[in-house]
Amino acid sequence: MTVRSPLLSNELLSRIKALEPLKVGLDALQDHVVVTDENGNILYMNKAAEGLTGFPEREALGKNPGDLWGGQMTKEFYEKMWERIKVEKQPFVGEVQNKRKDGTLYWQELHISPILDEANGIKFFIAIEPNISDRKEKEKFKEEFISILAHQLKNPLATMKWALDFLLHEEQPKQKDRYILENLYRQNDALLDLVGDLMVLAKVGDINKAPITFDLQKEIEMIVADEKKRHTHVNLQFRKNAQEFPLKANRSLVGQVFQNVLDNAAEYADVSDPRVAVVLAKGKNSYHFSCENNGFSIPAQDQARIFSKFFRASNVIQVKEKGTGLGLFIVKTICDYLGWKVSFQSPPAASSNGTIFFVEIPLSQI
Repeated sequence: MTVRSPLLSNELLSRIKALEPLKVGLDALQDHVVVTDENGNILYMNKAAEGLTGFPEREALGKNPGDLWGGQMTKEFYEKMWERIKVEKQPFVGEVQNKRKDGTLYWQELHISPILDEANGIKFFIAIEPNISDRKEKEKFKEEFISILAHQLKNPLATMKWALDFLLHEEQPKQKDRYILENLYRQNDALLDLVGDLMVLAKVGDINKAPITFDLQKEIEMIVADEKKRHTHVNLQFRKNAQEFPLKANRSLVGQVFQNVLDNAAEYADVSDPRVAVVLAKGKNSYHFSCENNGFSIPAQDQARIFSKFFRASNVIQVKEKGTGLGLFIVKTICDYLGWKVSFQSPPAASSNGTIFFVEIPLSQI
């Protein structure tokens, strides 16, 4: 790739010269640092940035990083970045894939801050971008390993479930044998649930899955219908305040969020009179989803860990033996990935006062 030395204007040269006092300190940093003007034209890049990108500073001055090593992310990513730093004049943080001068792809954690003048105008942007390629490779390996492991386990476990089901219901075993088979059936079922959860986690962060536009209301209606079939004893109601809720997102991941929330609410609703109320509302700036049951509240000592991996509240373990402790962790992981906010309200006493889970979806994602 050939990069011509840019023709710099007097104004640009003046701005570059004004940064001279900062160069000694910034050159000493081990992380990639770039300073640009308000339009993204490079005024300075430190030695670490030169080494990582492969572009000498003299070739990059006056040019846009997107024309040199950037441009690998989606159009929506860059639009969101510029909206944040230039319109809102707020710092932006994200993970970005870039391309070196030799064509090699790598990952960076992008931190861009606008520097403002006395009139609240933008003087320049400072971008600090640590190289996270090693971390991303480890994450990719972990996701692929989990996915392969889950797929390898799923088929034999499903076969075992079919065989155990046949022995229990067709062969009419003796009481002693029935007890052993039922225990094996429960353990096998728990492993199948765990494998299913692991497969969901392996999908999170899959950047190859493009978002699509669909009606969130219809998606939730289908999940509610499925949950009614699974929990026939639960009075499950769904209300909404609009006819359509268009959403652009990864539909598979969205479904996992609401399926896990609803299934959790139905599973831990009151034993004698189980009720779950689901509401989807369109607000000024976001969609508001809530799911309330009338079962156990979450004890105060457990509330800080409710979204943790493999965690189950202390009071429900005594009542419900089955559970992987991954459902709400999956919900939080996906919501964080999608840029949604998930929260809950639950009286701290371990009594039958119920719990409400909330999911807030920015309308900017429509």
